[in-house]
Amino acid sequence: MRFAVALSVLLLAHVAAARNGATTDYTAPGPLPVGFTTIAITTTSVTTGAPRVLATQVWYPAKEGTGTPGGAFLRGAEVAKGRHPLVVFSHGSCGIPNQSVFLMQALASRGMILAAPPHPGNTLADDCEAPGALADAYANRPADVAAVADRFLTFAKDKTSRFHRHVNPKRLGIAGHSFGGQTTLRVAAADRRFKAALALAPSTAPGLVIRSPLMVMTGELDSLTPFTEDAEPSYALGTGPRWLVEILRAGHCAFIPLCAEQFCGAGCEAGALPPADANALVLRYAVPFMLRYLEGDRGAAKALRPDTAPAGLVVESATGRKH
Repeated sequence: MRFAVALSVLLLAHVAAARNGATTDYTAPGPLPVGFTTIAITTTSVTTGAPRVLATQVWYPAKEGTGTPGGAFLRGAEVAKGRHPLVVFSHGSCGIPNQSVFLMQALASRGMILAAPPHPGNTLADDCEAPGALADAYANRPADVAAVADRFLTFAKDKTSRFHRHVNPKRLGIAGHSFGGQTTLRVAAADRRFKAALALAPSTAPGLVIRSPLMVMTGELDSLTPFTEDAEPSYALGTGPRWLVEILRAGHCAFIPLCAEQFCGAGCEAGALPPADANALVLRYAVPFMLRYLEGDRGAAKALRPDTAPAGLVVESATGRKH
């Protein structure tokens, strides 16, 4: 009798955990191997008319048994069967396309294609703080994102492309960090093709209206794009389903695998959250958000509820239009 009661209690606990979204560990790799390639996409500068070559890094769900091992991914592997969502990632100012590789690999392992272009003139390899560089980047960044999305939609119809019939044109997402987070907000407001927007520590862009599902994430200690001055106003731009996620004891670089005060500001000091722990908290909400709105995974919605947030996160959400 005692065994039966104990078993019933365990079963009820398991059901309750499942209802709370606790049975899926979104911080762990997904079930699919990850492929990697680089594709040169040429577009035209909106400011000068000159060619802009975007050496776009791409992570994608790979077919088992293909490609060449390259650490956590397979170089040149065939794409896994099916049509997959496409997420375009915009790096931070003076950044690099693969700055948030942990996020790229996590999403690719769960069935998404991640395309991360450089923004020429605003990368680590450029004189990105030269006079006029930021203004030029501001003007060109949304066009860079659109060019990458356009090219992948073309690849989906091109029999010579490895992405032929592997891109779902109705499931496009946009993500980015810092200046790229602001780019995310601007693209989401202007281009209705993008069905989900993940803005990581964005500098806000007043006056926008974002109707697509929106998630804004920022570290509690962020001194470059502070939570009150940037994250909260960015969240307020949304009129549809939206989430505001604050990562406690973390700063501006919670979204990359390292933290250096000269680049990241506050949040790198002793006692702050280590980068690996911050990255895991990013995945805890970013992954189910993208799964819910780009793959239609209704089960992932349970993990997005604020009451399921683990220690270290403060989450606010709203559904539907603002009143």
